[in-house]
Amino acid sequence: MSENSEKEIIIKDFFKSNVIFSELDEILRLKPETMIGIDKVSSDKLVENNIKTVEDLANLSVDNLPEIEDLLPKIFRKWVKIAQVIQKAVKEQLRRHKKLLMIGLDNGGKTSILAVVQDKFSIIKSLLPTRGVKREKLDFFGYPIVSWDLGGQIQYREKLYFNRPELFFTEADILLYVIDSQDLERLAESANYFREVLKALIDLDEQPKILIIMSKSDPDFRKSFQWQKNVESIKNKFDKIADEYKQFTVDYCDTSIFQRETIMQMFSIALKKVSETSEIIENILEDFTSQVEGKASSLVSMDGLIFGSYTKTSTDEMLVNNTALLLQTLSNFYSSIGLIREKSISLDLPLNGFTIRGEKLFEYSDLHIPVYLWLVSENPELLQSKIDYFRKQLLPLINLFL
Repeated sequence: MSENSEKEIIIKDFFKSNVIFSELDEILRLKPETMIGIDKVSSDKLVENNIKTVEDLANLSVDNLPEIEDLLPKIFRKWVKIAQVIQKAVKEQLRRHKKLLMIGLDNGGKTSILAVVQDKFSIIKSLLPTRGVKREKLDFFGYPIVSWDLGGQIQYREKLYFNRPELFFTEADILLYVIDSQDLERLAESANYFREVLKALIDLDEQPKILIIMSKSDPDFRKSFQWQKNVESIKNKFDKIADEYKQFTVDYCDTSIFQRETIMQMFSIALKKVSETSEIIENILEDFTSQVEGKASSLVSMDGLIFGSYTKTSTDEMLVNNTALLLQTLSNFYSSIGLIREKSISLDLPLNGFTIRGEKLFEYSDLHIPVYLWLVSENPELLQSKIDYFRKQLLPLINLFL
C-alpha cells in the first residue's frame, strides 16, 4: 500500500462510515456532523454560530472558543483539535500536488487545452462550457497536478469566485490565464476579469506564478497580420495591469489545439516556473553544450515535458524543442506498433551543415517515462564522450524537478 493511500485511509477514519468523498480537498468542506462524535443537533448549533465546515472548526483557537449553549467546552475543544489534525493531514497531502488554476472568460479554450494534454482529442468538438469549478487530479508528465478549471461565465465570476475567493484562489502554484487570441471584442472584459483576480490574490496574500495563454493561435491565423496585431494589443493591455500590481510578473505563451507541441511547451514553461531544480538543469545544459561544441541543447521527456534548454537564440530554441517533440511523437508511434524504441534518434541536415540528435539518458517517475538529451551540433560525435558524465548530474535533479 502506498504512503498516499495510507494517509487517505487515516483521514477517512475520522468520519462516519456513510461519508463519501472522492477528492481530498472536499474533506475540509464537509459539515461538522460528518465527523465521528458530532451529532446532528450539536452540528446545527455549530452552523448557527457560523461554524459550517470541518475547516471552520479547525480554524478556531482552542484557547479562545466561542460559548455555545449546550456544548460542553471540553467536548467542543476536542472536536476542534480533531478538526485541526484532519486539516493538517489534508494540507500535507495536497502540498505533494501542484495546484494549477486555469482561469479566463467562457469560450476561451481552457477545457480544450486540458483535453489535449490528456490526449482526449475526440471530446473537444462536444465540449460544453465549464459550469462553476471543475477539479481534476491529473498526471501531467508523470507529476501529480490538481487542475482547477474555473468556468468563465459572468454569473460564476460575480456570485461564486469573488464572494468566497479563499475557496478557489488559495495555495495555487501556477495560474494560467487563458485569452482567446481571435476574439479582441472581449479583450476589455477579459482584462477586467484578470484585474479582479489579481486583487483577490493580493487580499489573500497569494503570489502564484502567472502565465498568460493566448489560445486559438492556430497555424493559419498565426500567418496573418491580424494575429500579430491582436497579440500586441493583448500584451499592451495585460502589461499595464501587471504594472499596477508589481507583486506579479507575467509571461506569455501562444497555443493551438491543432498543434499539440505548442500546448506541451506551454505546460513545460509553466512547470519550470515552479520547479525546484529547473535553473540548475539549464546551467548544466549550458556547460554540456559548450563542452561538446553544440549550438543548442534540451532535456525532454518522451511525453513532452521540456525540463530545460540552453540556446543562444530564440530560433535555435524553437529548432531544438520542436524537432525533439516531433521526433519523439514519431518514436512513440513506432513503439505503439511494436517496434523497439531507439536509444539514439538523429536528423541530419547536410545542406545546413548540422545534425539534431537525441540520446536517451534515463527514465523517471513510476511510469518509467524515457528522457532524451537533444543536441544541435555540427560535430554530434562529440556528444558520446561527455554523455555519461552529464547523465549522472541530471538524474537526481529530474527526480526533484517538482
